[in-house]
Order: sequence, then structure tokens, then C-alpha cells
Amino acid sequence: MINNILKNDSLQRINLFLIAALSSQRYLLPDISVLVCLIPLIIGIIYLIENQKLGNTYFIIALFTCVDIGGPGADFGLTFKETPGLIRYLIYFIILSIILIRYKIDIQKIWIPFLLLIMPTIVTLSNFFDINFTINSAILRGDIFVFIMTFLVLTNSNKRIFHFDNRILFVFIIFYGFFEIINYLLYYDYTMGYLNYQSIKSLIVFPLIYSLIFAKSNPIKLILFLCTAIVLVGYTTRMIIVSLILTLLIYYFARINLKSLIAGLAICIIMGISILSRQDQGIEETIKVLAMVQNLISGDNFFESLKLIDPWRFGELQLLFDRDLFSILFGEGFGSGIFDSKGYLIFADFGQTAYSEKELTSGMFYNMHDLWTDYGLRFGLLFIIIFLYDVIKNIIFSKNHFKTFYAMLILVLALCAFFSSAGIILITLLYLNYIQIGNYD
Repeated sequence: MINNILKNDSLQRINLFLIAALSSQRYLLPDISVLVCLIPLIIGIIYLIENQKLGNTYFIIALFTCVDIGGPGADFGLTFKETPGLIRYLIYFIILSIILIRYKIDIQKIWIPFLLLIMPTIVTLSNFFDINFTINSAILRGDIFVFIMTFLVLTNSNKRIFHFDNRILFVFIIFYGFFEIINYLLYYDYTMGYLNYQSIKSLIVFPLIYSLIFAKSNPIKLILFLCTAIVLVGYTTRMIIVSLILTLLIYYFARINLKSLIAGLAICIIMGISILSRQDQGIEETIKVLAMVQNLISGDNFFESLKLIDPWRFGELQLLFDRDLFSILFGEGFGSGIFDSKGYLIFADFGQTAYSEKELTSGMFYNMHDLWTDYGLRFGLLFIIIFLYDVIKNIIFSKNHFKTFYAMLILVLALCAFFSSAGIILITLLYLNYIQIGNYD
């Protein structure tokens, strides 16, 4: 009976609408919103045997709607609630179990992850024999997880290991974005933090990227860009906006013509209007992209301006490149950190950034802010460069629209969601589909 109900397209849209509505109510229904991820999880399990593709789609919706990071909430002194760890890890476990069950190894592809991971692995093993070397166990577990996921993705031969329905996900995230706009207009207060703290919130760009590639109607593209821009202003996170703009610039780089130029100008105008639509005093300092542009324009020295934009990220880059060439290319090994012997981050204070108290007091840093500094530190910049080259190459040159679409989405998520378990899982799911395009119809 449940299957028959869900097979009805109209009722399924209502179902997606309700999931989006309830899961986004962190202001009005905080205790309920964090548990709504159970609904798509149950639906996904129901579909698991009968319709794997649809079941997989609901598992992604469950992953997207579970709240893995809290933050300042609707009232001062309160925080956004998080989904209980038991439920979050149940979602992770089910998705990973499906991948492992359906995984089929291609022996001929083993050389690819071998070349990528052999040197960081050797460095890691050598670190274990160095009694003076400090390894962070939490970071080590995360790096081993990334190691396993990289191996699975690059050696998998099951062409339909985790297919999902892009159209259903498109509809769901449009609904979710609609309620995020309502949150932004009615409840959001820029003095109290971000509109959304979830680690994979950058998936909100899915409908915009999908429409840019597959939709024929320019008005629809512009409307989706406007709506996405409004949500991203509320999300505040500079990296999502920067990564989206970077991805769009790369995409249009190989498609420069009059229409693209007009579309680009329209996009810039819409972005400006959406940002300026909020007239709250001091919001220009809160919208980090505005502060970044202002610092770049007003600064006399380019590198000093970059440092003013984000001194923590600038200091991390100094730490990253103030090493020997071997360490820069192949990393310091899994679970490793880097000692700030020259005081590049000495100005960092407690509560300012993601650094822990132990990092700030010891000067040994593990938690970096960007993909290239975080995984570049431990896996090596060569690993990051090859990964970015692959997706950027396909954004520019691929003739397959789906290949381009997944490459654009992966680039945004890799830059914005690399730091969490949910982010790694989502990037893995996308990459499993991306890498098999061309091997199936």
C-alpha cells in the first residue's frame, strides 16, 4: 500500500514538500526538524529492494536533512539542535553498507589509487615508528575513511552502484530552498550567526547548476539564481558563494559568446540586488564576500589584502608552503598536524576559529579551513591537484552534460563540505556516479 502511494507522482511531490517544510523548521519546530530525516530514511529502506534508484535518492535526502552541526539559534543563549548521533550514524551506516554490498572491484584499476595514495601511506607508516611524532587519533580516523572511500571509488566496476534520481532531488531541494528563503525573511538575524550550520548545506546549489545545464528557459535559470543567492546570503559562508562563482566562471570559460556574456551580467546584477536587499545596519560586515571584495579593492598591496580578508587561511597557506618540496607534494601522513614554529597563526584567539584550545596552546595545528590546506597537509598537494584537475577538466571540456553537471557539483561540495563525515559520504556518492558516466546509457 505504501509503495502504491509513493509511486503516485503528485503524492510523492507532496511527500517531498512536507519533508522539506518540516526539516527546515529549525526556528519554529527545533525538536521535530532534527528528526525529520527519519522519514526519507524509512522511505529509502522501503524502496531498497523494489526501486533502488528511488531508494538511493531518499537516502541522500535523509543525509541532507540530518543536522550534524548546531549553532546560535533563534534566541540568544540557545543553539540549533542537532540530530541525535545514533540517527546520524545509522544513516551513514546504511549508505556505506549499500556501497560495500554493491561494490565490485576492478583489479585493473588498482594502480590508480595505488599511485595516488602510496606515498602518503608510506609516510604515515614511518610516522608510527617515530616516538617524537604526534598523531591526532580523530584526524587519523577521518583520513583512513577518506583513504577507503578513494580506493572504493577508483576501483569500483559496478556501473550502477548508487544511482539516484536527479529530478526528484532537484524538486526536493527547490522546496527546501523555498522554506530557507522564508526562514531568511521572517526569522533570520545576522547578529546571531548563520541561517544554517549543516556541513553539506552547499548542496542547495544543486537546482541552480542542474538548470544551467539542462533547462532551456533563461527566466527559470535567473529565478533559481536569485533564490539561491538569497539563501546563500543567509548562509553567510563565504566559501559556498566563492566556490559557486568559481565553478560558474570555469563552466562559462569554454562557452564564451554573447548569450553567455549577457547571462553573466544578469547573474551579477541579480546577485547584487539580492545582497543589497537587506538594509540592516552592519550586515555588510556579516556578508563575508562583501568584506572580501572591499578589502581587495581598498588594499594597496594584493598579498596584504588577502591577509586582511582571512588571516587564518593566509597563515595556513604560509604553514603549508613553509616546508620541503617532498612534504608539500606528498604530505605529512594521515593524522598528522603541523607545528607553527614561526608564529604564522600566533594571533588566533580562543573561540575565533575552528582551532581547538589544545591547538592554540600547543601551536600544533590539525584543523585547517580549506581542502588544499587540510588534506593537502596530510595527503599532499599532488593528491589535491590531480583531483581538482579531473573535475575542472570535465567542467570545461566534457561533451556529456551529466559529466559536466556532476563535476560542477563535486567541485562546490569538495571545497565546502570536505571536513565532515556527511560531506565525504555525499562527495563519494556523487563521484561514484560521475566516474561511471560514459560506461552506461
